[in-house]
Amino acid sequence: MYSDVQKDDLKRRNADMSRVKPVEEDYGKPLTPERLDEMIQRVTGWALLNGAQRKITATEFRERVEPVAITLFPSILPVDVLRKAKSLQTSFQTLIYKVANDHEFMKECFSGLLSADAFIKQLWDIYDTVRKEGPAQEVSVVITRNDFMMEYTEEGDIKQDCKHVEINTIAAGGGGRVSNMVDVHRYSLSLQDIPFEKEQLPDNKPVAGLAQGLVKAWQLYKCKCAVILFVVGIPEPNTPDQRWLESGILCIDGSIKVIYRTFPQLIKQMSLGKNRELIVDGAEVAVVYYRYGYEPKHYPTDAEFQLRLDMERSRAIKCPTVAIHLAGCKKIQQALAESGVLERFIQDTDRIKEIRSSFVGLYRLDTKDSSKVITQALQAPEKFVLKPQREGGGSNLFGDDLRNYLEEIKESPERSAWILMDRIQATRHRNRLIRAGLGSECRNVVSELGIFGFHISTPTSELENIECGYLIRTKPEEANEGGLCKGLSCLDTPFLV
Repeated sequence: MYSDVQKDDLKRRNADMSRVKPVEEDYGKPLTPERLDEMIQRVTGWALLNGAQRKITATEFRERVEPVAITLFPSILPVDVLRKAKSLQTSFQTLIYKVANDHEFMKECFSGLLSADAFIKQLWDIYDTVRKEGPAQEVSVVITRNDFMMEYTEEGDIKQDCKHVEINTIAAGGGGRVSNMVDVHRYSLSLQDIPFEKEQLPDNKPVAGLAQGLVKAWQLYKCKCAVILFVVGIPEPNTPDQRWLESGILCIDGSIKVIYRTFPQLIKQMSLGKNRELIVDGAEVAVVYYRYGYEPKHYPTDAEFQLRLDMERSRAIKCPTVAIHLAGCKKIQQALAESGVLERFIQDTDRIKEIRSSFVGLYRLDTKDSSKVITQALQAPEKFVLKPQREGGGSNLFGDDLRNYLEEIKESPERSAWILMDRIQATRHRNRLIRAGLGSECRNVVSELGIFGFHISTPTSELENIECGYLIRTKPEEANEGGLCKGLSCLDTPFLV
C-alpha cells in the first residue's frame, strides 16, 4: 500500500519531469555538491568489493576489472509490480518448455522466416537434424531471464504495471553481479542517512538459484567425474558474472569441476565418445552452459555450426538446447500474443489472463493484413520497435532508423525476419547514473526489470521450475537499448514502496 506522502510524491514526479531534481529529494535527504564526489568514490569502491564488476578486455592483464555502471541510489518501485513479475516467471518457463516440444507449432511459426534469416535457418537445421536422429540426452535445462518494463496503467495515475519485453533463453546474464547489489545501495543510503525498512531493500541472490539449477542438471547426468562446461566468448567482458556462478556451484558441491572454453578451443579439443559422450580435452562433460553462440558473428565459418550440431548430438545436458534457444525467438513471442494461442499450451484461464495482461501489441509483417500496421509504423515510428530474431542487444530499430528500414523492406521477403512491437511507454523516474561519460548529474531514467529462473525437463515431464531472483537495469530515458555489457544501462536495485 502507498502512504499519502508516497502518492503525492509519485503524482508530482509523473506530472512534472521537465526539470530534473536531485533524486535524493525522493528520499527527503538533499545531497550537497561537496558531498557528491565523496559519495561516488565510496559507493563505487563498495560496488567493486561486492562484485559489481566488468572485465576490461583491452588490457595486458587478463583479469583486470573496473566497476560496472551503477545507480547511486536504488530506484523506487511499487512492490505489487515486482510481485506480479515474479509470479509470472514459472508460467513463462512452462510456456517456453511446451513450445520447444511442439514441433508442428515451431514449424508453423518459422515457416516464412527460414528463407529470410540465414542464421535462424542454420539453428533450425541443427534442431531438425537432431530431432530426426533422436536425441542422445532426454534431460534439458534452461536458465532464463524474463524482462519487463514498467508503465502507468492510466494517464496521470500512480498505479504501475509490468509489460513484457522479451524472455531470454540463452546466455541470460547479470545474476552474479546483481546478487550483492542490494548491499551497495544499503551502503549508499546509509552514507546519506536515508532511513529504510528491511523489506524495502530485501535480499536478492539469483546466483544461488541459478547455480542450483546447473548443479541439479549435473546430478541428473549421474557421473561424478564429469564437468560443467561454460562456453564463453573472445574477448569475454562477462567473466566476473560467470565467476560468481561458478562460485555458487562450488558452494553447493565443491567436488564439481567447471571448465571454460571458447568455440575455437572446442573445435580443436572436443570429440564425441562411442556412446556420444561429449569429451573436451580428455574430460567428460555433464552440462554445456552457453554464454556464447547467440549471434551470427559467433559463427564466422561452417566449423562453428558443425560444432554446435555435434554438441547438440551429444549426451551432455544442454543449457539450453537448440529447440529452447529457438523457442525464445521474437517470432515465437509474437505468435504467442495472437488470439487463442496461449490456450494451446496453458489450460488455467486465470494464468492465461495474467500472462496476457503483460503483453503489448506484437505484429508480424508477412501477412495480407500487415500493410495496416506497417503504414501506422511509417507514420508514427516513435510508437513502435522493429525487432529481428536476435539476442544480446543492439539489434532493434527505433524512430527514423525504423522508418527508413521498414520503407526499404516493406515489399521484400526480408520483412518476414522482423516483427513490430508497440513501444512500451516506460515509467520515468530519476537517479544518478555512475557511468563513464555521463557525469554525476541527476537524469530522467527508465528501468527494466528482469526475473531469473531455471527449468529442468524431459520431453514428457517438467522436473524443476524455479523463479530465483531479479535484476534491474536503469538507463537514460532517451536511450533505446539497455544492455549492461555494452555499457548502455546501469545496475540498480528496487526500493519497494
